[in-house]
Amino acid sequence: MSIKIITNKNALTSLFNFSSIIIFIIFFQFSSDIRAEIMRTTLDNGLKVILKKDTRSPVVTSQIWYKVGSADEYGGITGVSHALEHMMFKGTKKFPSGRFSKLIASYGGSENAFTSRDYTAYYQTLPSKYLNEALKLESDRMNNLILQDNDFLKEMEVIKEERRMRTDDRSEAIAYEQLYATAFNNNPYHHPIIGWMEDLETMKLDDLSKWYKNWYAPNNATLVIVGDIDFNETMLLVKKYYGRLPQEEIKERKDRLEPAQIGERTVNLKIDSKPPYIILGYKVPSLNSKNVEDWECYALSVLSGILSEGENSRLLKSLVREKKLAASVDTSYSLFARNHSLFLIDANPNIGKSLHKIDSEIIGILELIKKGKISKKELKRIKAQVIANEVYQQDSIFYQGMLIGMSETTIGDSEIIDRFVDNIKSVTPEQIKYVAKKYLISEKRTVAIVNQD
Repeated sequence: MSIKIITNKNALTSLFNFSSIIIFIIFFQFSSDIRAEIMRTTLDNGLKVILKKDTRSPVVTSQIWYKVGSADEYGGITGVSHALEHMMFKGTKKFPSGRFSKLIASYGGSENAFTSRDYTAYYQTLPSKYLNEALKLESDRMNNLILQDNDFLKEMEVIKEERRMRTDDRSEAIAYEQLYATAFNNNPYHHPIIGWMEDLETMKLDDLSKWYKNWYAPNNATLVIVGDIDFNETMLLVKKYYGRLPQEEIKERKDRLEPAQIGERTVNLKIDSKPPYIILGYKVPSLNSKNVEDWECYALSVLSGILSEGENSRLLKSLVREKKLAASVDTSYSLFARNHSLFLIDANPNIGKSLHKIDSEIIGILELIKKGKISKKELKRIKAQVIANEVYQQDSIFYQGMLIGMSETTIGDSEIIDRFVDNIKSVTPEQIKYVAKKYLISEKRTVAIVNQD
């Protein structure tokens, strides 16, 4: 079993940087007939069900999305969502440990899971004639998971080693972890998805049992099925396996509002034998943020593309190609988050080049954008280049399911996909200038610097 942990800008919680926008554009312009064949309903027990028909091949992906992630955790149990994800593969009475994965493999399918700040999701992709089996297996562990001490102790050692390898031994991962911990005081994105090692050392099986009982219920989940399906037949299967599951009392989530930042924050990290690295994080809204116009989020997404999408993008052209200060530079921004998030810019310097010089150059480029020096021609070119780069990704039924599941779970509106193209197309240079001036400012900025001389 390969477990995916979402810990930084390259993860699924940051899927919606500008380079990913075009997946919406291409796919949903690809066929209005395909787009129309979507069914949405809610079972009596509260389970949201979204079915999408794509008959190009006899394959289906079934995904269950739980609205719980590290953002729901608190001090002392950080990492519990991800730990429970691991334990979900340890079996039930009907299907003991390992049986789930072996059965899916025997059907010619694949399965996995992932944890983010905002959700935990499980999926199977397999020939559509075996959808019945996938639903039977997944619905069983929603309600009947067996948690045992010996499995828990072994798996916690696996998770701690995972943290050592993927975070503690990587300067970029440490920098991102410290950036979020420094940028956010009260926002639950403060702590890492995999958890602090100190909490992993003291975690108990009872912590996982309570988490499972509190959050793993049909009325806190969305089932997404995409592929070669018949709606009526599929709904009969969904009701057969999920309709009988009982609701749980899902506790009300209290908003944890971030206090206004009143000055730039900097964290300087010294990590032996690791290369220098710099990340800039600016506090920005998501589509779920209150008292914010949605167009601001779309403008921030396009701004991310202008800065780093393609060789002629602002940052790559200046820092990498012309001035040769950095070996690479990138940006990312996620519209789909349950809380305010960060607009991220990171860079790997060339040998001997100053991180402070790179930071200064980035600020200069942002200032040019704030002054309105961006043309409609450049905007059109950026969108066209992204289309060329991503043209084949619309073929993935798995990714179609991802878009639906993530948007429904984070902002409660998967239908926003249908409006996404028009919203992106409507972004203007003036709007990009506005969001740059409003959000990409020193008062909203946190900087993480690794091994600056």
